Amino acid sequence: MNRLLNMLILVAAASAATVSHAAPSVELKVTGVIRPVACTPTLGAGGVVDYGNISAATLRNGEGTALPARQVNLTVSCNATAKIALTVIDNRASSRVAGLTDGIQAGADYNFGLGTVSGKKVGGYVMSFDNGATADGRGVSAIVSGDRGNSWNSAAGYIQHEGNYYAFSDNGAQPAAQKVLSTRITVQPVLNKAEELPLATDVPLDGSATIEVKYL
Repeated sequence: MNRLLNMLILVAAASAATVSHAAPSVELKVTGVIRPVACTPTLGAGGVVDYGNISAATLRNGEGTALPARQVNLTVSCNATAKIALTVIDNRASSRVAGLTDGIQAGADYNFGLGTVSGKKVGGYVMSFDNGATADGRGVSAIVSGDRGNSWNSAAGYIQHEGNYYAFSDNGAQPAAQKVLSTRITVQPVLNKAEELPLATDVPLDGSATIEVKYL
């Protein structure tokens, strides 16, 4: 009987000790991650506008030869709704032919180079955004800024390689916010004068431009 009583006393004491050491508080945590907006541009057909084989006999002496305009799809996908602009950099700037695109009313600021072959400049091309762009499925139109987004003009015209920002707007005045922007770029090449090219050998077109996303 005494043994049983002693065991009960020990159990009670242990329970009391456990209760006396129970935590008197509990921690609440607030967690999460602030992530920056990230947008990824992609071009259809791997970003290649391919003119295939062009007969040297079609090139003109004394003037440039315009090739048919072609289009390439551009999509910019963002991980959150964002206001963005696009800039375009000419990676073949040293191969521009002065005055070559004047015939299609596009001056030097819009003339992108087509590379060189044996020290000869192949030609140039101009680009523009087509009508029919969409932002999250709704119709938008191209606008342009010459001061990095401080002011905007609805007359976007040809795409410039000298630092202009291009965006898309619901009202023609300010960039729209979207997660997915879809548009098409029209490309119009003009080949150099026949006498300026080494036409006894293959002359590849080597235009290259980088499209960058700017966050507004």
